[in-house]
Amino acid sequence: MSGADHVAIVAAQPAHLPALAAIELAAAALFPPADLPPALRGRTVAAATLAAAQHDGRLWVATGPDGRVLGFALAGIVDGHWHLDEMDVHPDHAGQGLGARLLRRMLEAGAGRGFERATLTTFAHLPWNAPFYRRHGFAELPPSRCGPALTAQLEAEQATGLTRRIAMVRPLP
Repeated sequence: MSGADHVAIVAAQPAHLPALAAIELAAAALFPPADLPPALRGRTVAAATLAAAQHDGRLWVATGPDGRVLGFALAGIVDGHWHLDEMDVHPDHAGQGLGARLLRRMLEAGAGRGFERATLTTFAHLPWNAPFYRRHGFAELPPSRCGPALTAQLEAEQATGLTRRIAMVRPLP
């Protein structure tokens, strides 16, 4: 039995929130400087954003047998579609399927809320980004088919130095 077998994917609770910034920072360290400029490496999702998402049931965590948070997925709504805002797994626990399990839970929640599609933005070329999402049913969404909010998000990412970003979409069951 692998360590991942003892990991639970659960709705985030207030006690989980303090651990999320450290996970996000550790995951950011994996990105090459050309993809994630140094000025962005120290940025994390605002505590108020996480608290609101936790309260709204849009935040899930992967917890180990000791209750320690190993990763998280944060959802929102963009252009009327369920949207993966952020997903990070601590590098010490990468490669165990936690990202796939977090993604699956986030997608199930979107379907349960009646959304027909899920969207996200990601790097086109990094193996743990667009190729990972393709394996989970996402396809690239051409810029001409992006809604105004998703287009604005991609433009804002570009303006902060995040290049080679794409939007992706998948139907929800």
